[in-house]
Amino acid sequence: MDVAVLTYSDMPELAEFERPLLPALRALGLDARPVVWDDPTVDFKTVRLAVVRSTWDSHLRRDTFVAWAQKVGRLTKLHNPADVLRWNTHKFYLRELEEKGIPVTPTAWVEREGTLDLEIVARARGWDTLVLKPAVSAGAVETHIIPRAEAAAGNALVTRLSATSELMVQPYLRAFESEGERSYIFFDGVFSHAVRRPPTLKSAPRGFSEPTLFAPDAKELKLSERVLEAMGAPLLYARVDVATDNEGVTRLQEVEVTEPALFLNLDAEAPHRLARAIAAKL
Repeated sequence: MDVAVLTYSDMPELAEFERPLLPALRALGLDARPVVWDDPTVDFKTVRLAVVRSTWDSHLRRDTFVAWAQKVGRLTKLHNPADVLRWNTHKFYLRELEEKGIPVTPTAWVEREGTLDLEIVARARGWDTLVLKPAVSAGAVETHIIPRAEAAAGNALVTRLSATSELMVQPYLRAFESEGERSYIFFDGVFSHAVRRPPTLKSAPRGFSEPTLFAPDAKELKLSERVLEAMGAPLLYARVDVATDNEGVTRLQEVEVTEPALFLNLDAEAPHRLARAIAAKL
């Protein structure tokens, strides 16, 4: 097999918006197939390159996933590389990027088994509503939105969650309700396409029900490029998510270089751009 396109057991044929990658790779003459990342019957020594895509249970078993990536990275070419996957699957990477000058949404960090008084944080920082979540998470699992008036009661959540995980506390960004997030997608360090991701609340305006392509904003694109520069060598794929904070400043929300949705179904040429980037790694 030339390319194993990695997914997980609940989605063995890949997420729908990732599937266009397979025919694009085959059009280049490559034998490309979806492979469940932790399938014990797969011999990765027989795979020329493995590319992480819809491995959407990895956050539930981060230690297992990171160990698997290190092992597979010794058997074949793995993209993104194992050390990148380890770094990116823990949100403390945002703290590192902030130290390098990247404007990140303000965050209060809680170490494992640590404590934090949410009422004091909210009052000191002027946050009306807080977002509390584990530093290893995805899909809003154990993400809690806490109004300042309920912050004192929310301290019990801090105690419970910090028993098993580091935590992060951020202000709730009101722009999520009106404009959502913007995702800037890169292949091998080169910008490919931008996607506006809809607000998640029922109050979202009409026209934002589905992710859509949009013309990139020059300042946001520059910020996204700065994020990738701060990370070092170009990666096979990267998605930089930005949003507007409560003061109107565009800030990095996340940089997804593990298993982000790349919305290949929204741009007819995007699967071919990614396929060519993969072929170049061979």
